[in-house]
Amino acid sequence: MTTDTTPTAPLPLRAGSRLALALAREELMQEYHRWETDPATVVGFGARWPVSWEVFQARFHSAHTSAHYQLFEVLHTRSATPVGTAALSVDQSVNNAEFILVIAPEQRGRGYAAEATALTLEWAFAIASLNSVWLQVPAPHTPAVNAYVKAGFRAAGRLRNAALWHGRRVDKLLFDCVPDDLAEKR
Repeated sequence: MTTDTTPTAPLPLRAGSRLALALAREELMQEYHRWETDPATVVGFGARWPVSWEVFQARFHSAHTSAHYQLFEVLHTRSATPVGTAALSVDQSVNNAEFILVIAPEQRGRGYAAEATALTLEWAFAIASLNSVWLQVPAPHTPAVNAYVKAGFRAAGRLRNAALWHGRRVDKLLFDCVPDDLAEKR
């Protein structure tokens, strides 16, 4: 008996001009973990160290059984190549979600973050009916800040010395987006 280890073709759930959102796939879990443990990703999260494989694997499996967390695979529409992940961690009590984006190291610098963010916001408001989506980012991470603002997020606050950036303390910026913010962009 042979087992087919070929990844299943992703089913696009929401498509933009270059990218689409699909459900995250278990067979790509090691690839997702590689992206999250990339040193630039760790710095971009304002963290000290990456998450271990065991913690990542447990989080991945528990997230897939939760109505409070959705992990999307971000893929290129033409080639179906995975370029990152986008997640919404929902707080049901206030009907909002934290947004988390990871772009694969080899896919960075191509302008994918803004489109992936915009697609996820569209899903959050048009499909999931959330009231707001928020995120946090280290202040010096200007490429991420620019992408988030381009997608529709607005500055919501600053936590002083609340993040790390290449070993030094920096401010953490808070951004949020509500459905009206996207309507104003159109």
